[in-house]
Formats: sequence, structure tokens, C-alpha cells
Amino acid sequence: MTREQIIARLQSLLKQQKEFKGDVTAIHEDTKIDQMGFDSISILDFMYDIEADFQIQTEVADLVKMDRVKDLIDYLRSKLPA
Repeated sequence: MTREQIIARLQSLLKQQKEFKGDVTAIHEDTKIDQMGFDSISILDFMYDIEADFQIQTEVADLVKMDRVKDLIDYLRSKLPA
């Protein structure tokens, strides 16, 4: 899966988040995750949606280390089958 496909899927998932009030089209690889407007509950909801959509399991310890959307993309690509 390409980086662009992952971003498109993330944007689609964000559109479904009731708590997310930002412009999903403004989300790109260099966007800082902590500037996306999530609180501790809504980021967990988003991660559950990611797990379901991408059919992967995530580790909270790995997620805490992520700073930007590109870190999340790299993480997802490492979890997805080749």
C-alpha cells in the first residue's frame, strides 16, 4: 500500500470521527499528531478505527513515540502485509 493510499484512508477515518473538527484535507505527512485536535479519549477511538480498517493490532507504547503523521504511516506500513 502506498503512502498516498494510507493518507487517503486516514483522512476517510477522520471524517467519521465526531470529535474531529479539523479539515481532513489539510492532514499530510508532516502534520504533528498532537496538533490534530484529539484528546486522550478521541485519539484512542481513532486508533481503534485504524486497527479495524487496516486489520492490524497496535501497541500503545509504539503510538506514544509518534510525533507526525509520517511516523504513523511508517508504523502502519510496517504492520501491513507486503
